[in-house]
Amino acid sequence: MILRNFHPAALDAMDIATIANLAAPELADLIDLLDKDAMLLKVRKDKLICALDRKYGDAAKQRRLEAGKDTGVVHLDDMGFDVAAEVGKTVKWDQAKLVTALDSLPTETAKHYVKAEFKVDERKYAAAPPDIQKLFSPARTVVPGKATYTLKPKPQE
Repeated sequence: MILRNFHPAALDAMDIATIANLAAPELADLIDLLDKDAMLLKVRKDKLICALDRKYGDAAKQRRLEAGKDTGVVHLDDMGFDVAAEVGKTVKWDQAKLVTALDSLPTETAKHYVKAEFKVDERKYAAAPPDIQKLFSPARTVVPGKATYTLKPKPQE
């Protein structure tokens, strides 16, 4: 079987045994075609994400500002669609400051909040008493992640 001008969608009609019986050059061609398709799909998706960010980013940022937060989900309305605009977060810990904070705590308390690589679990930090949060706060930096958007039709009233 020669795959010249072969489209990867033809794989949908083939079973595993048929694909396994292809010659190595044909399998290599398929891998190459699928890699190119994956790259093209990523470029298309990145372009769409940039367009969504251009369309909804400022309004979502304003809505987050009004809610007093830098990250998380906010909802916008656009022509009957609920636009959920989400910015994830990455928390980074200043290792030297965190060690200083840990040294001031009893060993068992420090072990409760901190992992071996000197990171504080975000849920534990959020649930910690204010005095513990205040102690850890100088070592903590929140870096917003990429924005994501979900558009769903609103239910008819």
